[in-house]
Amino acid sequence: MGKSQLMRLLSKHKLFDTILLLLLVFSTGGLLFAFHRNLFSIILFCTSLFSLFFMGKRIKKSVFNTSLFSLMFFCFIICLNYIYSLGNQSYIKYGFHLLNISSCVFILTHFINNRDTSYFLNRLRWVLRLILYYSICNFLFYLLVKNNLSQITYNTDKIIHTFNHIFFYNPERSAFNLLGLEFVRNQGWFWEPGINQIYLNILLYLEGLVFKRNKWIILLTVFAIFTTYSTTGIIIMMIILLYIFKSSIKQNPILIFLAVSVAVPFYFIAKSNVEEKLETSSFQKRYFDLIQTISITKDYPLTGIGLDDRFFSDFRSSHFINNNLLNSFEESTSLELRAKSTDKGSSNSITYLMVAMGIPISSFLLYCLFRQTLFPNRKRIIMMIVFISVFTEPLLLRPFFLILIVSGMMSFFSRFTK
Repeated sequence: MGKSQLMRLLSKHKLFDTILLLLLVFSTGGLLFAFHRNLFSIILFCTSLFSLFFMGKRIKKSVFNTSLFSLMFFCFIICLNYIYSLGNQSYIKYGFHLLNISSCVFILTHFINNRDTSYFLNRLRWVLRLILYYSICNFLFYLLVKNNLSQITYNTDKIIHTFNHIFFYNPERSAFNLLGLEFVRNQGWFWEPGINQIYLNILLYLEGLVFKRNKWIILLTVFAIFTTYSTTGIIIMMIILLYIFKSSIKQNPILIFLAVSVAVPFYFIAKSNVEEKLETSSFQKRYFDLIQTISITKDYPLTGIGLDDRFFSDFRSSHFINNNLLNSFEESTSLELRAKSTDKGSSNSITYLMVAMGIPISSFLLYCLFRQTLFPNRKRIIMMIVFISVFTEPLLLRPFFLILIVSGMMSFFSRFTK
């Protein structure tokens, strides 16, 4: 093969791998999948299959055996969960989980067999930079397009405003006033700002702790995270920045004072303008989700109640929290639980996994999550980002985070397959 042909082949591989990772990111909180979940989930599945069989070499026997065993084990626990679930669970929901699991196994098999970890992180970095640039434009252009927005509805009950399907906002929930100018919390290409900040923080981790530091990208990422006005996002960002500038801070401790003096006032000025009702209801929803899911888990610790999220929403609306558990939480945290019930899904992926699948299986899956192999650098930091993110957002069983579980499971089973 000539040099020019090889270059064209490598470019084609890069293009398909980038598309694959872009779909993987959007499948976990992206508006594209929120609008057309079924269609794009199938597209992700087909793209992962195509990349595996046509964008690489023959699958190694060891990789094939590990992938097959992991997929079969996942299918087994999903079927087991369906058999022992409560009530009338939708088999379509279980089929959707199996579709996502299969996509993750194929994507991971492709990258393990045909690429390497540094290549995966490089391509992911490129995708996240694209998300960064769009997020900044989405935030700043609101001042120009706010009077020309149209309303669209997704998931039957969620409303979003858009400018020609180019920029997306939720001014009814997320508007705030800063220095006399009206802005909206920056959700980028995702269904809420809290998800946008996750990917921006992962980019900050990659730029500052994995690859050669690009100070301009780091500064832009910090700015973009501030525009989400996500409490969780800003806390994660501060921790990552401490690690990034750890050596500089040791040499010049005054940098801590300078950083705090700039960041804290900016943060609190902005947060004071965000609607108090939004912040209160958001916290109470997460607090209620944490306590109630633990209460349900205590009642169904072995098998859980099932993976059908719609059944869970109906089930939880009539479930009463254990009084002893509630009193224990309120006494230990000094926080009163004002929310009494809800018919919506849980915002806490960790405790929802325990409710849905029971403690034994969910514990093994969480163990696999912490054994993930896709982010080998500074694993404690990336796991901090992941754990805090899935503890506050319903994302753990979506492909981007699910593939981390799959990677840990394949690493675990690789010891028993050849």
